Amino acid sequence: MNPRSVEYLDSMTLRAHATLLRRLIARVEREPAIRFIELSCSLARGVGDELSDLDLGFGIADDHWPDALPAVAGMLDGVGELVDFLEHRMTEWGDVPHRRFFAQYRDSLQVDLVVLPVSLRPGMPVGNVALYDPDRRLAKTLTSNLERATAEEVREWAFLAWIALANVDKYLRRGSAWEALEQIHEARTHVWRLWAVASGVRFPAFGLTSALDHAPPATPARLELTVATLQLQSLRRAALVLASLLGQIAVAAAAAAGAAVPTAMASFISARLAQRDIGEDE
Repeated sequence: MNPRSVEYLDSMTLRAHATLLRRLIARVEREPAIRFIELSCSLARGVGDELSDLDLGFGIADDHWPDALPAVAGMLDGVGELVDFLEHRMTEWGDVPHRRFFAQYRDSLQVDLVVLPVSLRPGMPVGNVALYDPDRRLAKTLTSNLERATAEEVREWAFLAWIALANVDKYLRRGSAWEALEQIHEARTHVWRLWAVASGVRFPAFGLTSALDHAPPATPARLELTVATLQLQSLRRAALVLASLLGQIAVAAAAAAGAAVPTAMASFISARLAQRDIGEDE
């Protein structure tokens, strides 16, 4: 283990997390196909707690991809008392070669690991920590395309939020409370993303997680009023507050990203939600 990794792990106050990382690094050092270990998210930023999972990245030498993946699964099984693990592809990555492993341990620790060929990672984003990097592949600062939202993403998130609120209106008129509730949650997910953009929070695509990881946490005022019960009146009130917030936050996010907001959609859906002929008890 290199001195910088030793120093970093010695400085960690979360001893169980540090112990698991030491065991994992020791195993990786004996596996030549794995060329780096990268720690990210809350633990890398020093804001994690005993409930935080270990967000890790492994780089596999291109000529060992994907043959080395079974060795990765074996390592996760050997560094703690494993309850179970999942290996799968994340659909949002499209056709990019990768695997995601999620491991749950008996002591409640969790590892969330993305494994990919080393050629796909010519550097490391600011805020991450290189725990093992004998080839110095992570020494270069890498700007992630997820760090900031594009104008197209901001308009899309705003439009998708209005679509979800349009669905809320539809389901309220049908009297389908569960479907309306799900669509309020969908709209609120996009509002968190837009709020992150408007607040200058990094990685806005992760919405709520990025906003709450920000120091201090960035939380929109009145968002708690968008939490509804299954009563139709409660759902409509929540949707109206959410529509108001979405209108304001989308404009601020659009200004920050140089995007256009779907004003026609916003006006139309807001007016629909404000109507009182949707079948709930008054």
